[in-house]
Amino acid sequence: MSVLPIHYAEVEAIYNQTIGSGYKTLAVTSAIAGEGKTTIAQAIVERAQIVGKKVLLVEMNTFNPALSEQLLMSMNNHVAENEIIAIESKGYSLLPAPQNIRDVLQYRESKFLLAAIKRWLVDFDCIIFDTSALTSLNQSNIAAEIISEVCQGTILVIEAGRTPASSIQESIEKLKNKKVNLIGSVLNDKSNPSLLVELQRESHRLNWLCPVLMSKLRKKLASTVLLNVSI
Repeated sequence: MSVLPIHYAEVEAIYNQTIGSGYKTLAVTSAIAGEGKTTIAQAIVERAQIVGKKVLLVEMNTFNPALSEQLLMSMNNHVAENEIIAIESKGYSLLPAPQNIRDVLQYRESKFLLAAIKRWLVDFDCIIFDTSALTSLNQSNIAAEIISEVCQGTILVIEAGRTPASSIQESIEKLKNKKVNLIGSVLNDKSNPSLLVELQRESHRLNWLCPVLMSKLRKKLASTVLLNVSI
C-alpha cells in the first residue's frame, strides 16, 4: 500500500471539501478493489490530525483489511475485538475491521452504525470510514453504500484506465438509491503514463534514425519544468 504525501495539492483539495468544511463523518469508497481508497483515507486522516483534530479511522473493508493486518502484525495479534487502537506514530486512532460474522451483521444495520458513530464522536472530532469496494460482494462483506448512507459525505475513488464504466455506473446507482451525499470523485491516474513518459517513449522509436539527437531530446524533456509537475 503506497503513501500519499499530505502536502500534495490534491490531498489539500479533498480535505478542504470534506473535513476542512466541517464534515464529522466521511466514507471513502471505490467502484472496484485496489483503486487507492485506503491511501486516500489515510492521507485525509493525517492531514486532519496535523491541525490538531482527534481523528478515528474506521476500517470496514472486510474484503481486504490492509490496515488491520498491518496493525495486527506490529502488535503480534494482541488486539481485542472492537478495540480502538491509538497509532501514536501517525497521530490518529484506528478501529480494525470486524473479524467475526456477528460484528459484521451488526454493522450492516444503519441504526447500529449511527449509535456507534454517536459514541465515537464523544472522543473524536471526526471519523473517516475506509469501506470495501461498492461492487465487492461476499458473505462477510459490509456493503459500502450502507456505511456511506450514515455518513455526512462520501468520496468515490476511481482508477483511470482501469475501472470499467459499467462498474462506475453501478456504484453511482447504489449510492443514489441510498440517497448518499456524494461529495465528488477522486481520479487516480497511477496507471496512466505521464506526458513526459509518453514523449520519451516515442523518441526511442526514432533512435535508428538519429540516436544522438533523440538522446539530447530526452534530456531536454526531462529538464522541462512543465512536464515534471505532479498532477
